[in-house]
Amino acid sequence: MKKLALVCVLSVGSIAFLQAQDSTATQSDRYQTPAQQEPKSEYSDKDAISATELPAAIQDKLKGQDYSGWMVSKAFKKEKDGKTMYAVELKNGSDTKKVKFDEQGNVLKEKDK
Repeated sequence: MKKLALVCVLSVGSIAFLQAQDSTATQSDRYQTPAQQEPKSEYSDKDAISATELPAAIQDKLKGQDYSGWMVSKAFKKEKDGKTMYAVELKNGSDTKKVKFDEQGNVLKEKDK
């Protein structure tokens, strides 16, 4: 009789445990791979700014001959190791280019997309 009571208690406990698990996740959420989850933006660690908020040295550089015909589509500011850097995404028709600058307007990196 004690064994039967023990089995009943364990059964009720197991059912209660299973019911208490997270039921908010849908079946498809449980089987998502990391690639299917929300992708990280390549700019997630930077603050979006307008083109007019870029330092004058960068604005002057963008108005120069090297970037003639290119328009600023996105601009970002990032603080790293006590230094401020800027990433600017430029468009010229269907072409896209990403340029990273320091505060003085020096090009740190340029990449065609």
